[in-house]
Parts: sequence; structure tokens; C-alpha cells
Amino acid sequence: MKFSVVIPTCRRPSLLGRCLRALPLGGEIIVSDDSPDEVTRELVARDFPHVRWLPGPRRGPAANRNHGATAATGEWIAFIDDDCEPQAGWIAAFAAAATDADVLEGCTRAPGAIDSPFEEHVENLHGGVLWSCNLALRRELFGKLGGFDPDFNEAAGEDMEFAWRLQHAGVRIRFVADAVVHHPPRSIGLRGLWKRVFMIRWMALYRAKTGQLRSLPGTALQECADLLRTTSHLLTRFDATRWRRRTFHVVQRWLTFPVVLPYILYWTARFRRS
Repeated sequence: MKFSVVIPTCRRPSLLGRCLRALPLGGEIIVSDDSPDEVTRELVARDFPHVRWLPGPRRGPAANRNHGATAATGEWIAFIDDDCEPQAGWIAAFAAAATDADVLEGCTRAPGAIDSPFEEHVENLHGGVLWSCNLALRRELFGKLGGFDPDFNEAAGEDMEFAWRLQHAGVRIRFVADAVVHHPPRSIGLRGLWKRVFMIRWMALYRAKTGQLRSLPGTALQECADLLRTTSHLLTRFDATRWRRRTFHVVQRWLTFPVVLPYILYWTARFRRS
């Protein structure tokens, strides 16, 4: 059973190099590169001659993943992000689980993560989220579903929307605990935190794509209810490992809500017209 590994990348050659070094030799590895310069192409040609490099479409990570997938020849496509490190036996664990499944979701860990709002990390220890940083599926199924939606031209919401389609496609999905990928934490400053506030527009697009977009009054009530629910969870479901991050983000949401609410209503109105 052949797996094609697809890695989308953009302007992160050092991280990509670390990812590629962790992958075993043999098998098909495809790098789809949205970088505007030649640094990544030169890195792959010099240090990883067994890897196939492709110039990306430069329309965001969803389109970049799709572009890499179109070049895949394996029965299965395994997606991993350029800032991740596959652990020993990653593909072997997927292959062992592939006989009775159509979609395989691996275990994603964030080694060294700390409870800080100024650190971004991704973990998926029990499955159910189908994040694209550690995901494999049959190539035929990927083509049937049309791949990731390129309307999401930033790294926000595109794998949520794809996961929604997978979960509604009536296919066999399996969580593979032994297919481990490390997603190292990364620091983000105040600018990064502020940028994330306005990534909420992609939630409006997600709702539009999945048939969950409401009227403007309904959206306003939904946002208010969600903020109250999040606050209630903070107060009633204490988590000693994440309380600093959770508290910061809830306070941040309250402080930015007067700006965020009209912003999400604006994007809701735009997506309702499109």
C-alpha cells in the first residue's frame, strides 16, 4: 500500500528541512512551495534529492495542499505541515491501520508547551478534529470530495471545513494513536494576538460553506451566546494546565467584543450575498 506524503510550505525553509529530515527515505514525498523566492527549492534540490519539489499556486494553504495532492501517485495521501516533525513509524502506523478505514487521523503533540497566551500550540491527543497537519486519506476519496476549499486563502478554517465534509461523507474514519507528529509550540507577540482576533471572519465563511450561516440578528445572538458559554466554561470547568491561556482569551474576547461583533456581522452579510 503506497502513501504519498504532501507537505505545503511557504517561506519556512528551516522548518521544512527539519520536517524532511524526520521522514524516512523511500516513498513519495511532495513539497508544494508557495514561497516567492528560490531558497526552499534550492534547499530541497541540495539536501533532499529524493523529494519532489513543485512551485505552488500562491493562493493560500488550501490551494497549496491541493496542488501537491494532484501530483501524488499513491493510493493514500498523507498530509503534514512544514512546521511539524513526524515521529518514528508515522507512515508505518498509518499503513497498518489503512485496511479498514478511508480516513486516518494521527496523534499530534506539542512537546514543551507551556500555559501562556503568548504561545501558540496545537494538540490532538484523542481524535475527532481531523486537522490537516496529521491526516491521511484515500487519494480517490480526496478527489471525490474536491480537496480543501481554496476560498479559505489563509491558514484558518480550511481544515475545519474539510473535516466537516469528511464527517458527513459516510466514510470510515479512524484515529491512529501511534501515528505521532510533533507540532512544536511557537511564540506569538501582541501583534499575533491582535491578528488572531480578526481571523474570526473565516468562521463566517465556514458557517456559509456548511449551511450554518444565520441572519444578522441570529448571528449577533449566536456570538453573544458563545461568549457567555465560553465564560461559563472558564468558571465551572477549571483546567490547571490551561487556565492562564483560557482566562486571557476570555478577557480578550470581552474587551474586543464591541469591535469584533460588527466585524463578524459585516463578513456574515458579505457571505450571505455571495
